[in-house]
Amino acid sequence: MLEAVKDIGEYIKNEENIGEEEIFIEANKLSNVKHVICVVFEKKNNKLIYSDTHLEEYEESKNKKYLYRQFSHHLFDLVPTSKTPSLEKLDRRWGKWFKTYANKQNNFWGSDLIKSLHDQILVKGKKELSGDIKGDIKNILDNIPKKERNSLIFTVKIREGNREKYLGDFEIFRKIFVKESIKKFFTRKFDREIKSKGFGTCSLCKREKEVYGFASPFSVYTVKKKGFASNLIQENSWKQLPICEDCGISLQIGKEFINKYLSKNIYAYEFYLVPYFIFGNIQDEIIEEIKDYEKRKTARSLLSLEDDILDIIKENKDIINLIFVFYKRKQGDYFDIFGYVEDVPPSWIKRLFDAFYGIEISIFSEKNLKIIMGEKWAGDLLDGSWNNKKLEKMDLGGFLRTFFPSGYDKYFLSMIGAILSRKFINEDFLINAFIREIRTAHVRDQIFKEKLLCLKSLYLLHFLDDLNLLKVKKMDMKKETKHSHEGKPESFFGEFEKAFNTPEKRAVFLEGVLAKFLLDVQYAQRKSTPFQSKFKGLKLDKSDIKRLFPEIIEKLREYNVAYPWLEEKISRYFIETEDEGWKLSNNDISYYFALGLTLGDIFKKRRLKDD
Repeated sequence: MLEAVKDIGEYIKNEENIGEEEIFIEANKLSNVKHVICVVFEKKNNKLIYSDTHLEEYEESKNKKYLYRQFSHHLFDLVPTSKTPSLEKLDRRWGKWFKTYANKQNNFWGSDLIKSLHDQILVKGKKELSGDIKGDIKNILDNIPKKERNSLIFTVKIREGNREKYLGDFEIFRKIFVKESIKKFFTRKFDREIKSKGFGTCSLCKREKEVYGFASPFSVYTVKKKGFASNLIQENSWKQLPICEDCGISLQIGKEFINKYLSKNIYAYEFYLVPYFIFGNIQDEIIEEIKDYEKRKTARSLLSLEDDILDIIKENKDIINLIFVFYKRKQGDYFDIFGYVEDVPPSWIKRLFDAFYGIEISIFSEKNLKIIMGEKWAGDLLDGSWNNKKLEKMDLGGFLRTFFPSGYDKYFLSMIGAILSRKFINEDFLINAFIREIRTAHVRDQIFKEKLLCLKSLYLLHFLDDLNLLKVKKMDMKKETKHSHEGKPESFFGEFEKAFNTPEKRAVFLEGVLAKFLLDVQYAQRKSTPFQSKFKGLKLDKSDIKRLFPEIIEKLREYNVAYPWLEEKISRYFIETEDEGWKLSNNDISYYFALGLTLGDIFKKRRLKDD
């Protein structure tokens, strides 16, 4: 991944002619900023005098004038431009900054400008802002709602005649900003300040030069724990991942680009989507596509509502591979990686889009969903709404999250990773997840949710079958001989041929359909469904299925109702199952029975029309 990020950063640096200081500006942290509080000093007779404090609109084009970046120790910033919601925190940050830099005695930091600012901003002999400055800032803050104070930055300006200059207009602040930024490549402060650099071969450009130990902007391990540093010496961490200054700068630019355009949320996680150009030459049009906001507004999502970029990238030829990094942020620059998938070509992403959004099966149409869900349903499954309210989580990531909610994060990410990397998914594992959530909804009498879960699970099965990603037991389905009384179930099984590839799956499913017919009859005559208690909360096994079949028929007869076409079909599938032997697990049995219960109405309605 680092090589891909470095290549992008190198390209952007050259194409956009980025200056040294621009490289290290943390622009992504300013994305929510709306206003700037400016503390203004006037230069008269070569002396600085405090003038006023005012509020102005934040302008992204002025980022190189603000020079915002926070030190990794978070005590203050590289220059006196701070993002903080309170006067008290600003007081501490600027107090520490000016005490630190005004007292530097070496030639590099020896600046009369900093010393003059120090004398004007701070109370003499203390690390706190002067009373006049505090008072003026407080007056401005009092007129800003508290919830909006997180979208503020504070900075210093110097007025010379009719011109007001920002910190970035002064060479001394640009020097401090760049030099201190580069120091982060080799300096860390833990219980003490350590430096990690040496002469060696850069792991990215392969050139021999001075290399640093902390130059990667993606801190996935920490030398705070000595075991992670080479030979247990923290100063030698540069031997672990040696990166030179040039590559470190390119990585920094690349990371900012990725944070801005290619960093997305997926439920409890974030993920980076990093393009790697296989043949080395970065294509201008691909970078421009990534930056094209108008295209992203109309793009469809796949993994989450935010992943608008995948729909755009999928149309590219396989001159790039995609890298997916799923992570959670920690303090500072550190984050934990929970999933990593590489070498994903755009053609596979296109295949995923086509497979997920291209399912055209009658059961998922608006007409049939109204029969299953009720008349308040509108739209096909993916664009469905209930009572004019749009349903959520109707993309691939949302479907998977439905069956792997919080508490099953590890399995949720493993499913995403398996699909992206074209690895087989165990059908038993998937059905266990399906029935776990369906069973919970069933025992809580959440009828709408139970139906939607069954539909989503069937959709996922078909999607994965279409991609040939389901690892299933080898089972032969005998060729059917159509009987004159057979109706629509065979059409349904034909649409889901792989999902219903054995007689036992069909038998259990159709028994669920018959059970649904019985519940409808009971409710029509008694306004209750007492027979449902026999389903044992959808914790069924083979003996339960065998016991329930005659009991359902007997109960139907008590109501003077019969479905001979369906009863005959179930009996025939049971005979075939006994010949071949039962292979379904208890969870499989419960799942296919639940599907029948949910979809039962569709067969009844069709059958009535046919008859």
